Amino acid sequence: MFTKQDTEFDEMAADPIRRRARITDLSWRRTLIFWCAMVMAVAAIFSSWSGKDAGVIFGAAVAWSIAFKMESDLRLLRVIERLQKGGDAKPTA
Repeated sequence: MFTKQDTEFDEMAADPIRRRARITDLSWRRTLIFWCAMVMAVAAIFSSWSGKDAGVIFGAAVAWSIAFKMESDLRLLRVIERLQKGGDAKPTA
């Protein structure tokens, strides 16, 4: 089902230039999605207090799952980048 996306990710992760560009792009997008998920979570809290709409809660959950997926991909690409450099780079906090 996901073989095309897996193949594209593998090819991108193996190419150092594309990998560095993807790390930069993913860092920016992850920050943006994180703040969107925060806003949606706050909206979901307010909507649950008023008892109006459960769709906001579902949307917030989807936004958080996308944010966690981006974080996972970003960590994986950073590990690959460190390993390609020989492992001499120290991880940052």
